[in-house]
Amino acid sequence: MKSGKISPDQLVIALKLQQQVKGRIGDVLVELGFISPVALWKTLMKQMSCRVLTTALGLVIGFSSLGGIKTVRAESGSSFSSQTKRVQTASVMRAPDFSRQILKNENLFGSSERRSSNTAAFTKWHVALDRSVSFAPDSNWQNKIQQFKGLSLIEKIKAVNTFANAMPYIEDIDLYGKSDYWATPSEFFARGGDCEDFALAKYVALKQLGVNPAQMRLAIVKDKVKNQMHAVLIVYTEDGPYVLDNQNSRAVLASQINRYQPIYSINEQAWWRHS
Repeated sequence: MKSGKISPDQLVIALKLQQQVKGRIGDVLVELGFISPVALWKTLMKQMSCRVLTTALGLVIGFSSLGGIKTVRAESGSSFSSQTKRVQTASVMRAPDFSRQILKNENLFGSSERRSSNTAAFTKWHVALDRSVSFAPDSNWQNKIQQFKGLSLIEKIKAVNTFANAMPYIEDIDLYGKSDYWATPSEFFARGGDCEDFALAKYVALKQLGVNPAQMRLAIVKDKVKNQMHAVLIVYTEDGPYVLDNQNSRAVLASQINRYQPIYSINEQAWWRHS
């Protein structure tokens, strides 16, 4: 960031994604397209070179001051070689094989996107989905949404958005004592939650009403008005992608919204990086 290769906003976005995937920040920056693998490799090489020079200088000073001691244990050379080898190996490794799937209805908020079917790194997403199928079939909220069963897709989208948005917005730290907790729909409809909880609850509710999960994505976006990260649910229809947002009482087409910059989106089949 100090060298101008990434902006402060890009660093914030990358750190947010790193919390989800539990990966290395360099890999996340490359995955998001903020830097190239070559730029990452050069930066790591520069950092390691500085460390080796610092270590070598310290050894020289220490050796000079000790005078009579002829043996100095120094592992920095071999360590540097092994680290260099790892970085060189990493630099030639292929990034995940994204297949570009920019369909008519998938130009989300004017972005382009790259798709990957490897969602294994998104552990919190998978845990949240697994927990979401474990509640009792006679759950109170599930009974209530059955009134929407016979509606058209668009009507279901609008009804579920209104139904979920009636819940209060409450930060995770206030509800669960954690900075980032993904609540199940049962927890959410009992107590409220934050933006990710709204989006997940709508996803599960629409899925139970028969909407194909392949038509839906939970999207992490940057709210350019509030200058902060946000989560919404996207549902793709013949009219285009609809945005189900706890900040908007109505579900509207993405083409009518210009405040969001999509970062990534995900469903049960794949995830997409937006740029």
